[in-house]
Amino acid sequence: MSRTARSPRRRYPLSLHLRTALSRRRRLVAAALLGTALALAVLRLAPPDGPTVPVVVAVRTLPAGSPVTAEDLAVAAYPRALAPEGAAADPAELAGRTLAGAVVPGQPLTATAVVGPGLLAGRPPGETAVTLRIDDPGALRHVRAGDHVDVVHSPDAVGAHRDVLGRGLPVLWVAADPPPGDGGLLAGDAGAAADRGLLVVGAAHEDAVRLAGVAGTGRTTAVLVPAPGPGGPGGTDALSPSAGAAGP
Repeated sequence: MSRTARSPRRRYPLSLHLRTALSRRRRLVAAALLGTALALAVLRLAPPDGPTVPVVVAVRTLPAGSPVTAEDLAVAAYPRALAPEGAAADPAELAGRTLAGAVVPGQPLTATAVVGPGLLAGRPPGETAVTLRIDDPGALRHVRAGDHVDVVHSPDAVGAHRDVLGRGLPVLWVAADPPPGDGGLLAGDAGAAADRGLLVVGAAHEDAVRLAGVAGTGRTTAVLVPAPGPGGPGGTDALSPSAGAAGP
């Protein structure tokens, strides 16, 4: 009986052996890679050494113009060097305020993230803010928010006849004088120059309509007066269509 000759064993490239071994152990390799990634993430997110400060952050997406509640906020520990400038440290500082822009979860909130109180905050119910343009902006040089003014209107350009449209009206806002310049396009703040002469006063709604009606007609000026005392003349109830003419 003759023996059958054995065929020589085929040799495969080393790279093929490696790919085959990796394919058979791909689950083990994937688990090892996943563990490495998790370890790196933990190290990256771990609090760094050094002092931290409390920073108020949003816990959910909030649209612009929405009121902020305590449930919308949380406090995170930020490294002192990475804390945003002006960031709030206590949720009570922002609760109840209105967002000036949209926020996303985890976004730090600063004082500029919410709008300031309105001009009518703390004013009597039913009072309206009226914007007037004073023909002589110099008359507003010493007027500040919180002062009281008499609003005087001259129907004609000559100004021989002047009507007192309001006495002792509270000043809610007054435009600041623009910075000095040479009058060029780049001199000073163009927005401040456009606001020059603007004055916002508080008035009852029906009286605010009449005050707004004089805009662009004749000449309007404001006279700084002492604050009206309790129960005394002045305030929004001092407006009257027949307030009479003021002397020259």
